[in-house]
Order: sequence, then structure tokens, then C-alpha cells
Amino acid sequence: MLFCVRAWILLSALLVGGGWILSAVHQLNRPGYLGLFLLGGLLAVWAVRQSAAAPGAFRRAARKIWRRWRRPLPFLFLALVLMSLAAGLLHCPNNGDSNSYRIPRVFHWLGHEQWHWIHSLDERLNIVGCGYEWLAAPIMLFTRSDGYIFLVNTLAFALLPGLVFSVFTRLGVPRRVAWWWMWLLPSGWCYAMQAASDVNDSFAVIYALAAVDLALRGIARKNVADLWLSLLAAALLTGTKQTSIPLVVLWAIAIGPGVGLLLRRPLGTLLTSLAGLLVSALPLAIFNLRHTGVWTGLSPNLTPTSPLYGTLPTSPFWSVLGNLFCLPVQNLKPPVFPWTARWGAMLDRFLQTPFGHHFSSFEAFGALSSGTSETNAGIGLSICLFTLVSVLAARCWRGRWTPVAAGAHRVQIGLLRWVPFLVLLVFMAKVVSYQNARQLGPYYVFFFPCLLVAPGHLTLVRQQWWRILAVLVMLSTAFLLVVARNRPLFPARPLITKLEAKYPHASGLAKSLDTFFWISVVENTRAFIAHSVPPNEPVIGYATDWSTLEPAMWLPFGQRRVERVLPTDSPAELRRQNIHYVYVDFTALHLPGQPPETIEHWMAQRAGRLVDQMDLSADPVNHRLMVGSSTVAEAVRLYLVQLPRAAGRP
Repeated sequence: MLFCVRAWILLSALLVGGGWILSAVHQLNRPGYLGLFLLGGLLAVWAVRQSAAAPGAFRRAARKIWRRWRRPLPFLFLALVLMSLAAGLLHCPNNGDSNSYRIPRVFHWLGHEQWHWIHSLDERLNIVGCGYEWLAAPIMLFTRSDGYIFLVNTLAFALLPGLVFSVFTRLGVPRRVAWWWMWLLPSGWCYAMQAASDVNDSFAVIYALAAVDLALRGIARKNVADLWLSLLAAALLTGTKQTSIPLVVLWAIAIGPGVGLLLRRPLGTLLTSLAGLLVSALPLAIFNLRHTGVWTGLSPNLTPTSPLYGTLPTSPFWSVLGNLFCLPVQNLKPPVFPWTARWGAMLDRFLQTPFGHHFSSFEAFGALSSGTSETNAGIGLSICLFTLVSVLAARCWRGRWTPVAAGAHRVQIGLLRWVPFLVLLVFMAKVVSYQNARQLGPYYVFFFPCLLVAPGHLTLVRQQWWRILAVLVMLSTAFLLVVARNRPLFPARPLITKLEAKYPHASGLAKSLDTFFWISVVENTRAFIAHSVPPNEPVIGYATDWSTLEPAMWLPFGQRRVERVLPTDSPAELRRQNIHYVYVDFTALHLPGQPPETIEHWMAQRAGRLVDQMDLSADPVNHRLMVGSSTVAEAVRLYLVQLPRAAGRP
């Protein structure tokens, strides 16, 4: 496990740091990445030779792993990994945020062979952390597709149990207790469901755990190389998402006693620190500060057209209080929640009250979706209830508390157990976005050591009824992966259709199932774009505010480049960019804060003519995803418009 974690940290640092360097020299292309991989391969060969394993070590490790997988919980975790892999291979990326900005931003960088500030109404293409995107960039470049970027999450997910066990035991959790929870916690919904997707919240938990584990391991063994890797892991953590930055406090506590060891190797520490700055949030923070005046990019002067408009907290106190309601509600929501409309109406009435008005800064205060997917799942109802049962049951057995070494080490371990809750307060004071339970993914595991060091857990894990419940918890997660709304592992839509046809009186049940089994129209939209995109056009335009249709316009990557078309772009500017065809989606005609316009008016302003169109609202379940936050009841369409060419051009 440790070898794989170290390799993952080094590979991540190579891809993130290499991405920025290749961008700086305008070589974010295949030759540039081949050179980067050659350098990485040479360094890997050197590292393996420096730490060559004893003869037969690999064979012994293979036998140990095989014996482990034959036990129920490891076997179930292996099944979760394989199911995630299958779900990722069966379905194209269909997450709204990924298709809105995560995937398009990488295509824009690769299309221009460097990172650049993208011309767009959607600030998210530029300002949010891009650690995940740098890992996905070479996959998209060499496969000419976005269909395999989920592998970043799947590989990180596979490393989670070993890291949980190592960190928990170092924080005083008994080894037998840590062994059971190392399999249970990865089955939390946010981890297991995101493992098959391109959502970038929970994969950062690997960096957070590795930063703490390698710091404690390096201090215990006086190994400065592990401290250097710990520094890189903490830096990578900051670059994934701004919401993960507070977790660096835990790394600082863990590595504090090892500062002296780092100073004994000043040159190596200096070079590692410089590499850490390169792979951290610093480069993006500098660009955000330059373009927006704020290092986070979240300017208080965001326009109503921004998808981030209205997501800044107005008061830390009311933000914390609101999250004390929102986070438990999101984590305790059952997999199927058919009362979404009634719940939303109740919250709307609450927000109109004088007390409820304090929470109006939340993007969607307390809102719940009808089903569970990687876009809204926290640690999950099953883990929450199982933890509650375990904590209460553990109090029934008395025993000796797990001893911790005296002195400074004892203080350090105590801080690592309890400071996560202070870090949680920082998160709750700053994050008021919709479905923030999934954004808390990197934090959840750090809340458990203080609960599991109680002496009763060592007796509890030997109880047969508790072990059966543990297996059922993991089985429930496996079932959710099978029926996942975004990536079902069985044909959900035909079954629902047959149910409606055979049992008309069961229409209410069918409706609930329809909202749970999220049936994507992404494949249909991609097929339409692939069929309608004009051949031999090196550049096409896309007029939108923050919709989800752009990735298909880039496929297969390398045949064309896509440029965003803003309302302020003049026809002369479009001709200068050699844009002769523009996809115009519904959101470009209904920009927030502006009067709506028709496609005829849009074309008349640019002397364009309609070539093709597609109705996106055929499936009401997908209506809201495909058009962002629009709730207008008109037909939702994607239009292909041809613009006049410059005089003298064919």
C-alpha cells in the first residue's frame, strides 16, 4: 500500500507541476507529455533501484493480498472497485459540473497547448482548483476523448482503505477496530459513488490522509523522504479545490515535530518546497488575483449571469448555523426522497420569515434532490446510522482506553483527533453552496478517530451482530451503485416504461423511480452534435452561459477547436477568429438579468441562418440538468447557426 501511495503522490506532482511547466513553454501537447513521461520513467527506475525490495517480497505480498480478498469486507470493497470501473466504462461523463466547466476547460487548454484565461461567461472555467483536471489532461489528450477520466477517481478510491488504516492506528485506534473501519468508511456514498464518476470532491481525501500519514511515519522513522512526500501531498491537496485548503492545518500539526529533520537536509527541503508551491493552489491564486482582484476568484461583484452569483456567505455565524442544518439533512437523506417538491415549498416559506432570511445567502438552503448520486451524496445514511449504533453500543462495554505516548506526542495525537472539528467550523463558515455534503468528502474520515478510540469498540467488533451489520452497510452501497441514477448497471429506463404500461395505477411509484434512475440525454445530445457539426471547420463557436453541451463539440479531440461566443462579441470579431458556425443553446437566449430574446433576433444581429436544431426538453427528468438553473417552460433547444464568411473567403 505504501509503495502505491508514494507512487500516486509522485505521479500527481509530476502531472500537475508538469502541466504548468508545459503550459509556460507552450508545449501542452503530445510531444511535451511524452518528454514529461520519459523524465518521470527515468526517475521511477532510479527510485526503485534505490529501494529495491528483498527477493521474494513481491510473491509474499501477492499471497497476503489474495488471502485478504477472500474475507467478506475486503471482497466487498474489491467488488465496489470493479463495479465503479464497469460503471465508468459503460457511461460517458454526464455530470453537470464536469460537462459545464471541468471537461471543457481541459479541452481549451489542450486546444491552445497551454493553460490560459478562457473567454467565457462561466467563471468556473478559470477560477476553481484544477488539480483533478491536470491529472485528466493526458488521458484526454492521448485517448482523444473524455470517456476515461473517471479512472483518476477509481485509482484514488482503491488506495483509500490502506491509508485509513494507517492514519487511524497512528492516532490511537486499535488495529482490529481500524481494520474493520478501513473497509467501512470507503463504502460511504460520496467515496463509492464518485469512484465511477468525474466529480472531483472526494478524491482529494487521498492527499489529506497521505499528508498526515507520511508526516507521522517520517517522524517516527526519521525518514526525511517521507516528510518531503508529505509536503507534496499537502500541496496537492490545496490545488484540488479551495474548499479543501483548511485541511492543511492537520498536516501542519502532523509535521510540526519533524521540522528539525527537514532543516538537516536544506537543499532537498528547498527543492521539494518549490515543487510544492508549483503543484499547490498558488499558481491559480496568482492568476485569479490578476484577473479578478481576489485570490479565490469569487469577486463580490459577480454578475447575475455567473453560476457563482449569490454563493458568497454574508455572515460566518449564520453560515455555520445554516450548515448545522444542511449538512446533517443531506447526509441523513434516504436514497429515494419523493417529497422533494413539498420539502422545497416548506423551505421557501421558511426563508420568507425574518429568521429564515438570515440564510438567504445559501445557494439553495436545505434543498434535497429526489434521488442519490455522486453530485449530492455525503458520507451517507447507512454509515451515519451504523456509526451512531456503534458509538452507543461501545458505551455498553467498559475497558481500558487506548494508551498514547506521553509528552508532546500525546498532545499532537490529541490535536489530530479533535482539530478536524474546528476545521469543520471553518468549512461551514465559508461554504454556502448547493449540495455541500459532497464537498465535505475529504473531511469525513478525520471525524472518526476520536470516536473509535473508546475502549468498547475493541469488544464491539468481535460481536457477530455487529459484523453482520457491517456487511449489510457495504452491501447497501453496492446496491446503490447498481441502481445509481447517473450510471445504472442495469437498464433502468425500459423497466420503468414497462411498469407504467403494465400497471397504470402504479404511476406514482414509476414517477418516483424515474426521478431516482436519472436517465441521461447526454448520449443523444452528443450523437446530434456529432451528426450536425460541419466538417472541415477548424473552429466552431458555442453561445451559452453555463450549460453542459460543449464537450461533445470537441470530440474527437484534435479535429476542431471550440470558442465561447459572448453577447458582446461582434460579428467582425467572430470572423476574425474564423468562426463560421455557432451552436446556440437555450441559456444564451435567456441570460439572467437580461430580457429574453428569440433565436431569430440572435441570428438577425449577426446575419446568420439556421442550419439545424435539437429539442433538449423531451425528457423532463433531464430538463434542469441540460439548461443549468433555467426553469422557463418554453421549448429548450440547441441551435446550429451559420454565419457569413468574410469577403473573398470560400
